[in-house]
Amino acid sequence: MFTRRRLFTSIGNKMFLIAFLSVLSGLIMIGVFAYSTVYVLIKENQEKSLQSSVVHVEDYLKWYMLNIQSQLLYFSNVDIFESLSRENYMLLMNNFITLYSNDINAAYVIEQGELLAISPELYKHSVPRQWLEEVDKQASQWGFWWSDPFDSGFGRAVTVAKSFRSSDKTRTITVALELNVESFASLGESRPTDKTIYIFSRSGKFVASNTPIDHYSQKLQRDEMVRILGETLIEKGKDFNTIHTPQGDFKILRSDNNRWDWIVFSVVNEAKAYPLLTSLQKQFLLILLIWITISLIISYRLAAYIKKPIRTIIRQMNAGSLGRLDTRIEIKRNDEFGLIATHFNKMMLNLNDLFNNLKEAEERKRVQEMKVLQSQIQPHFLYNTLNAFYWLSETERSREIGPLIQALMGLLKYSIDKVGDVVPLEEEVRQLHNYAELMKLRYGPVFDLDIVIPDSIAAQATIPKLTLITLVENSIFYGLSKPNHRNHIIISSAESDAGQLLLEVSDTGPGMKEDAIRDLFKKQETRSTFKGLNNLGIRNIQERIQLYYGYEYGLSIENDEEEGLLVKIRLPFPSIS
Repeated sequence: MFTRRRLFTSIGNKMFLIAFLSVLSGLIMIGVFAYSTVYVLIKENQEKSLQSSVVHVEDYLKWYMLNIQSQLLYFSNVDIFESLSRENYMLLMNNFITLYSNDINAAYVIEQGELLAISPELYKHSVPRQWLEEVDKQASQWGFWWSDPFDSGFGRAVTVAKSFRSSDKTRTITVALELNVESFASLGESRPTDKTIYIFSRSGKFVASNTPIDHYSQKLQRDEMVRILGETLIEKGKDFNTIHTPQGDFKILRSDNNRWDWIVFSVVNEAKAYPLLTSLQKQFLLILLIWITISLIISYRLAAYIKKPIRTIIRQMNAGSLGRLDTRIEIKRNDEFGLIATHFNKMMLNLNDLFNNLKEAEERKRVQEMKVLQSQIQPHFLYNTLNAFYWLSETERSREIGPLIQALMGLLKYSIDKVGDVVPLEEEVRQLHNYAELMKLRYGPVFDLDIVIPDSIAAQATIPKLTLITLVENSIFYGLSKPNHRNHIIISSAESDAGQLLLEVSDTGPGMKEDAIRDLFKKQETRSTFKGLNNLGIRNIQERIQLYYGYEYGLSIENDEEEGLLVKIRLPFPSIS
């Protein structure tokens, strides 16, 4: 009797029954494998068809473009151009357009943006001067140039142009052909019933498709597909993708294997491409439903016996994870669940003691971090400032030394005073004025400082000491790297709707690169060689603000390499009634 009870109180034996039911899962896996095998075979055949259609269209595009370019090479042959009279040259162009009347709208010759000849003659009224200059410019730059699709007034068209030099090298002449985009719609093959082709230019503009447009709804469907395919142009490679539209799911394959980087999409409707899979899916779902029903009936009783203690354990563990360290699991069982409950209760008791000790240690650590992050006066700053005082005493400006010494004394006392690391904003602004006077003494009129902070805000707000001074110091030193430039530094404030104070420090310095901005927030392992007032950097300011007020406050930097930096400081601020 004891052995039997022991047998059925073990979780391992209970899970044996679950393993027995895994046979059912094995059957399901076999069915899934068989279905996936057939599915893969059918899809591989369809994807090969997609691949062949794309290759066919790519080959047609290569042939078409090379044919057009060979004709342009003929017309741009300098010997032919100079040996023929203008009338004979125009006759040659007229014959060529007549031969390709369905593909080519017009042909024309340009020199320095001016139209020399055009065929047909009436077409010259449809070609604006700006377009002639653009064609001439692009052809001169690239040799051969294919434009994006545009509306020529006679339908959508693409211009291809070739530039060449005269025999005496004094003239640059461009020959251009305007191609009818609708001629691309045939794409070198008859329209398939299960897949369509879409062509885009390298800049992402739609060129042509073999989609039949017999009524307005088909046009809307084609336009929707063009929009979706345009969004996929940012993706690279030739991988198969599935896109979803109101008309169903479509499998697409893209390729740009041509010299002009035109993109070809082959699109197939999965519902029409895989009719056999639809029937196979229905049969598989029916069998799967029967298997699931039998499994539910067999496993329900077993699951119910195991589910109850698991729910109790999960509920109490969730409570513990939310910080309720007095949580305990009450389960009176002699199996593994009872053992888990016992050890969980012991763990929560130990966590409660550990948390109390950790709380005390973190409080001590916080105090120490405040002391470490507090700035120290740099000897270089004192040396350079006192040296400037010395040279003032040797000149007729010795009367200015007194107020400047008072400014230095106030700044020194403010910096080294350890009574309170958070100070009133108005005190920080007052010492900022002292600092600005000392910096102007050292460097001269290389910067202007404007502080636009209302007295009501300055009197109520608080800020970690030396925050504004350090940011202004950075702006001054970075501004010195821009020669012959007077840096304009502005400090302003605003109160947000969320009861926060937003301070902005902007300058007109040289700006910074994004990598350099990210480095400002990184911890510097090497000893700083900075010769300013203190060693307090952007990262230290960020840490001090977050240590005092929380992680929702701190610094953010916006950069314009031509217009300077904008540093935003977000601080808590009581609402003004």
